[in-house]
Amino acid sequence: MKASSKIYVIGHKNPDTDSICSAIAYASLKTKVTGRIHEPRRAGQLNEETQYVLEHFHVKVPSLLSDLREQIKDVELKEVEGLKGSVSIRTAWEKMKESNIHTMPVIRDGKLEGVITIGDIAKTYMDVYDSMILSKARTQYRNIARAVEGEVLTGNEHSYLLDGKVVIAASSRILMSDSISRNDLVIMGDRKDAQQCAVDMNASCMVVCQNAPVSEEIIRQAEEKQIVVIRTHHDTFTAAQHINQSIPVRYFMTRENLVTFKMRDYVDDVKEVMARKRFRDFPIVDGKGKFLGLISRRRLLNVKKKQVILVDHNEKNQAVDGVEEADVLEIIDHHRLSSIETMGPVFFRNQPVGCTATIVYQMYQEAGVEVDSTNAALLCSAIISDTLMF
Repeated sequence: MKASSKIYVIGHKNPDTDSICSAIAYASLKTKVTGRIHEPRRAGQLNEETQYVLEHFHVKVPSLLSDLREQIKDVELKEVEGLKGSVSIRTAWEKMKESNIHTMPVIRDGKLEGVITIGDIAKTYMDVYDSMILSKARTQYRNIARAVEGEVLTGNEHSYLLDGKVVIAASSRILMSDSISRNDLVIMGDRKDAQQCAVDMNASCMVVCQNAPVSEEIIRQAEEKQIVVIRTHHDTFTAAQHINQSIPVRYFMTRENLVTFKMRDYVDDVKEVMARKRFRDFPIVDGKGKFLGLISRRRLLNVKKKQVILVDHNEKNQAVDGVEEADVLEIIDHHRLSSIETMGPVFFRNQPVGCTATIVYQMYQEAGVEVDSTNAALLCSAIISDTLMF
């Protein structure tokens, strides 16, 4: 998501008719001459005279711009397609590697539901020793099949493991009968007695390893009992190792006290928050919680300063807050020289005339651009206001 490239044209904090009308007319001229969007803004509340002029000529009041400091909307965001909470942590891991990020947003109906990080995924290997974890997490059978790179031979792959533990059938039938319970998920090899035992004990799922054959009779019995049968080329050790990758991300994701930012948040404030948190990437949301993208500390280093043209003033105490952090491109004024400092050379036009609108009109003539009726009315209103002191 690219940051906005518009240029703001703005007057002083206590805007009069000249300040507002000059900003509107000059923004229109610059847009026509350069082809880039120049947007008029105001730095304060309008007085009654200026309000009357804009209403009389049916001109929209410029939006308020109270601070020129960099905001999140000035930063290029990382566009990431969010995950559904039902997808497996294996899928989340693959998406992270593909996008080269350490945090993935979990989305529901376009809104941010939580985030899953590489650290969260690591916990499934380092901190999980519960054989009931798959059923506690309500794991879908198709996720289990994908985690072990297997195929579903029979059963409803869209249903969930809701009860039972994970068991490896590596002992005798007698011991297996004692260890396997109803609704368990059983990992096994090519032993027919183990397959039959799992069916007899009403397991919910059988994971048959090393592409071992499964007889038609076992398939038939499994269908009758609605047992899901998955066959994989992995051995039992590898299948057992990979099976936790099937757990849905919603089980491990962070959903409480999420650190999010909005497009209008100021970069300085965001940096302070980031410095206190362990995450590398942070979600950006709108006012309704809709996910817009991710931002990282590295991307804040490349923040684009707001570009601005100042009209009808050149004093820092009259300028909009944060002007020292903005990229000032031009200054058009008719007052005495004062205190604004810029990072580099700028176009500065200062003439001893009655108002800035007079200078703007001259610049229309110099550019060979005809003043349209609306801007002509605004410039005329500004000239009358400033020179006759109405």
